[in-house]
Amino acid sequence: MDQFERLEDIFKNNNNKGMAVAITGQWGIGKTFFWNKFINERAKREEERKYLPFFITQKYPNLFNKKYAYISLFGVESLADLKTAICTKLSSNHFNEFSSKNIETPILLKKFISQFRDIKVSQYGVSASARLIESFLFAQVNNAIICFDDFERMSKKLDIEDVMGLANQLKLERNCQVILILDEDKAEGENNKKYAEYKEKLIDETIKITSVEPLIRANTQGIDEQLVNLMVKFANELGIHNFRFFQKVIKLYKNFRQQLPDTVAYSTKEIILIRILQGYFIEDFGVENGLKWEDFSTENAVDLMDLNEDSKQGNEKLVILKKLQNLSYSFVFDHDRWLLEFRKWFDQKGQPNFQELNILANSDLISEKNNSIKEDIRRLMDQWRNLQVDQNYCDHLFQKSSESISFNDLKDLDFHCFLLRKFGRNDLSKQLKKAILNWLAHELQENYEQIWDDATTFGYKKDNLFHWYIKRWKNRNSTQGQLSFFDTLKPYILNGITKRNADHVLQQATQSDWHDFIFIQSSKDPELREITKGKLITEILKQNIDKNLTSSIKKIIENLLIVKLQASSNSSQVKNIEFVIDNFKKEGLL
Repeated sequence: MDQFERLEDIFKNNNNKGMAVAITGQWGIGKTFFWNKFINERAKREEERKYLPFFITQKYPNLFNKKYAYISLFGVESLADLKTAICTKLSSNHFNEFSSKNIETPILLKKFISQFRDIKVSQYGVSASARLIESFLFAQVNNAIICFDDFERMSKKLDIEDVMGLANQLKLERNCQVILILDEDKAEGENNKKYAEYKEKLIDETIKITSVEPLIRANTQGIDEQLVNLMVKFANELGIHNFRFFQKVIKLYKNFRQQLPDTVAYSTKEIILIRILQGYFIEDFGVENGLKWEDFSTENAVDLMDLNEDSKQGNEKLVILKKLQNLSYSFVFDHDRWLLEFRKWFDQKGQPNFQELNILANSDLISEKNNSIKEDIRRLMDQWRNLQVDQNYCDHLFQKSSESISFNDLKDLDFHCFLLRKFGRNDLSKQLKKAILNWLAHELQENYEQIWDDATTFGYKKDNLFHWYIKRWKNRNSTQGQLSFFDTLKPYILNGITKRNADHVLQQATQSDWHDFIFIQSSKDPELREITKGKLITEILKQNIDKNLTSSIKKIIENLLIVKLQASSNSSQVKNIEFVIDNFKKEGLL
């Protein structure tokens, strides 16, 4: 029997009798959602049942065709305010036309009570009259369903003893069915003591909400069922019971998903969700658990293999990593481009660069073929961990590793070479190393910066053959792979990103390079042309790439403007340039 069925049974067993039910659970777990879903669905079901034949409807008692009031205790500052809230909010159950209308409070009278109860003009009888009407109306409150919520946000001016006392009165004297939604662990000090005292004599039944799963499922329409299941497992495994965490996850996932083609591989959608879950977990819970991006490393993944009950003691970090690994191998051992790109965004705490990620999403990194190869490699790694290696294992590992060279992490490939050697297949290990080195020799000519950044995201490993090779290659080819002046300056102007060796590029730049960037290339580039020339030059003059170059850059910019000034035959343009130069000088930029 689930919680909905149990609560319905409680209502059936207490039909037309006063009762009090506490719906408890951690803050943000979905207690209010649970209650609203329950009352709405049950009341609607009774409403629809009225169209059935009488011999059927008479078998089912109407449990929810009563007056109903939902009261948030947030902002209520006195017992009188609370009674007023009940009077003004109590109405016929709007889902059920069978609700009695005998004591429906006229709307104008409700407004009169709300507006005039606190008027302190007793000599004219206004306040007294409003309170008399209020007392009269509250006396009519009976046989209703009344829900009190937001105990955790209750004003300190309102005593919990008064709230519980009123709930008890409604239950015993007014035959009301009272629902209290609260987090019992949040009650503090005297309130906690008073709640404990009243709980014994007031609460008849308790419904404890222990999972955020219903809220997750209700807010993930359009998302693959497997991905929803992954979020639910993540919540249960990591003990995350606050839906606000998953609100952020779902929002970012949907936001990003809208930027991609309608049809993408499931494995692509899964890795996107995994990286978002990973990022928000580090952001929200990383500090308290001592967990950082760097902890998702090959070294820790290997350590997890030896994790047992004894080694768990005092090593909460590895325990969490083990839980994540149980959910998906990708959490702890798969350092792909998605991890690198999402890490950049989470570290910056800004909006994701959807343009760059969209390019990534459409690249061979997320092609069905490559994802299939990565899945095969994961299975091979699981075979090794579970001692299920067969005679064809090394051949399969060599084949899949060779197919993954263009998109796999160099640390993982280095580890595969190590495994092949350990299994006595030095021939395959050497062949794989040679294939990787040949690929690097070709790719480094054009993509040195990206390959180096990707390879050393978590630090340079001197015992990694491929890290060593890249470093040696750069030393022998110091000018190869160097970004152009335009490609160095553009990301700095747009996003403040300083590329590797940017200072060296600026040192080598000529006045002609600066002229072309400011007056020609920036006018053609779709992003840079959105920036005015004045703003562009200001950013250049304020550059922080290398402060030692500031003086020489100022001279170059001033010379460019003077040349522009002297070459112009348009008097208005001349005045415009003179004005710009004067402004730069006043601001100390020239």
